[in-house]
Formats: sequence, structure tokens, C-alpha cells
Amino acid sequence: MKSFKKNHITASILLAMLGAYALPASATPVVLQNGYVQAGVSDYGTLGSDGNTPPGILFDKTGTGAYGINDFLTPGSPFEGFYLSYGTAAGGSGFAGNNNTGTSNFGTASPTSLSATSAMWTGSNGILNLTNTYSLTTFGGQSVIAIQTTITNTTTSALSNVDFLRTLDPDPDVNAYGSYYTTNSVLSKDQACGTGPSSGQTICVYSFDSVAHNAGVSASWTTSPASYLAGLNDGNGDYAIGVAFDIGTLAAGQTMTIGYGYSLGATKSDATGGGTVPEPASLALLGLSLGGLALTRRRRKV
Repeated sequence: MKSFKKNHITASILLAMLGAYALPASATPVVLQNGYVQAGVSDYGTLGSDGNTPPGILFDKTGTGAYGINDFLTPGSPFEGFYLSYGTAAGGSGFAGNNNTGTSNFGTASPTSLSATSAMWTGSNGILNLTNTYSLTTFGGQSVIAIQTTITNTTTSALSNVDFLRTLDPDPDVNAYGSYYTTNSVLSKDQACGTGPSSGQTICVYSFDSVAHNAGVSASWTTSPASYLAGLNDGNGDYAIGVAFDIGTLAAGQTMTIGYGYSLGATKSDATGGGTVPEPASLALLGLSLGGLALTRRRRKV
């Protein structure tokens, strides 16, 4: 995909490129919003509103809902999605994922609105069931899109080498300044950020989950969790940020829940809280989890 210039890709050209690989959206996306953030939840279970239909992810530093035009996601071909590798081979011999560009190995389904600031989506590839729950909140100068992903092995056999990746190509400067370039940084294994040099607007992907994970930056917009887990950091450019999780083995019928999210700010300092997003206990007190501690690892049998 990166061999194409994004500013030359229209929605119609993108659909022609994807062809048989793009499944049609099945229903209407859900829009979440508070004073600081407006974000779509697509039929692919990703952020966005199906393809490059707005809103993708919009931010207003004033908290008044005046989001402006600096959409982090929808310019060009929107790239925000999740990917799973799994199987007996190292790195997984199976692979599946959903992306707002049209990839839909887990199918398409209408997300469920839980409130004005929260929604849930569930899909399956016949081997794994996956549910994403989204919730918006604020903490000081930070606005957070908290995400809770629950993965269930629906087969009668254990799945080994299960890895999960959440990734986003941030484009905060495109609509106002015509540039896809971002200044990117990996602050730690817990957090990677992309900043628009002209607008200053920043989005960071983060996790404090106890499941082993690693944040990174990818020039090729890789969809490989193993690449991020290996310490990927490609620097500045029209690149993607992401965080990958080394889940390990899922027994037959076993469920794993992981917590992570995106933090947004008018500057990198705002988005990172001066270096890090709020600790998970603080986030939980603000009600980010809809079913318990969103940033805590849980295992149970179905």
C-alpha cells in the first residue's frame, strides 16, 4: 500500500484496488463524541466511519466540540486496524485482521452504541472471536480513547504463538496543511506517538497491560505483530504507530482481554501528560472500562 501516494488515492480508486478483498460495509457506523474528541467506530470494528468517510478521529483542545478539520484518520486512505497472528510456527502460521481501508477477515457488523461516548463491536474469523469496546474520557490535558479487546479461541484445540497488533497511520496536518508527514517517537515499550509538525496535534498509542507488549513506529505500515514486538522504530515520516501484544497460548475456549488506547493532545506534551499517559488505576477510576478494569489482563474459561 505504501507504494502509492495517499494524496492520489480517491475512495473509488481504493475500492478498485481492493476489489474482491474489500467486503461491503453491512450497516451504519457509530459516532462517539465528547467536548474533546469525535471518533467513528466502523463496521470493521476499527476507528473511523468506513473508508475515508468522516469522522475518523477529530480533536478539539478547547473541549467545546469545535473539532475543526484536522482529522487524524480520514485523509487519503485511512489506516487504523487490528491484526492477529497465531499457530504452531514461531510468529504464527495463521493471520487475520480488520482495517478501515477494507480488510475484513473478522467480517463486518454494525457496532453497538452503549452511550454517547462508548460503543462495542464483535466479529469472528471462525477460529477466534474478537470484541472491541471503545470509551472516550479526559484526564487533565489528555483526551483518551480507551480500548478493551477480548479474544476467544472458539476451536477445540489450543492456539499457540498468539500475537495481537493495533496500529494507526496518523495524518493530523493533511486537511489544513497538505502534509502527511509526522514527527514520530517511541517513548517506551508502552507508548509511541505521531505529531503533526505544523499543527502540533499529537496522538499516542499506549498500553500498561500486564501482557507483554511493545510500541513502535513503522515506515511500511506493517501489519505484523512480530515486527513491533521486535522493537520497530523507523523514525519520522508518513509512518504508522502501533502497539503489539505477545499473548502466547490460548487454550480451547479460553478468553483473553487486553487494554490499551490512544491519547490525544494539542501538543506532544499534552498527549503524553508530560511523558506518559495516566496510570491504569487512575483511568479505571474515571470509568474507562465498561466491564471492570479496562487496562488489566484477565483470563477465564468460556
